[in-house]
Amino acid sequence: MKSRFAGAALLLWGVASLQTSASGCAGGGRYVVVGTAKAPSTSGIIEVDELDGGSRLVTIHMEHLHPPERLSESYDHYVVWFEDPRGGHPIRAGELAYNPDNRTGDLSETSPLSEFTIKITAEKDRVGSTPSAYLVATQPVRAD
Repeated sequence: MKSRFAGAALLLWGVASLQTSASGCAGGGRYVVVGTAKAPSTSGIIEVDELDGGSRLVTIHMEHLHPPERLSESYDHYVVWFEDPRGGHPIRAGELAYNPDNRTGDLSETSPLSEFTIKITAEKDRVGSTPSAYLVATQPVRAD
């Protein structure tokens, strides 16, 4: 039983690694995202497409998102951030359109960065300028 589980986990890791490594090509790609320890059931897909002028269209679809207020009464929505690995202030990309019936969240937004980390956080404030510490998912994006 253990070996079958370990084999399945290794296969899933290999597929996710292959998708992640292949996705950096030509400034775009498809990333499989798994939730953090604070949201272990959360998963999703992030697609990044290079646009004219060097910007990137980032399309995010997350599943198995608990209602934000279940995480804590003070949280009421999910926000996506683009963070430059060289430093600087995180860019607030926008709020996930959360569907409580399906427990999904979606967002399409452009990023001026070619290399960045996508962070999805639960937030208290709709106009906050910095991400909260409640990190739901994170994914580095690289354009080779």
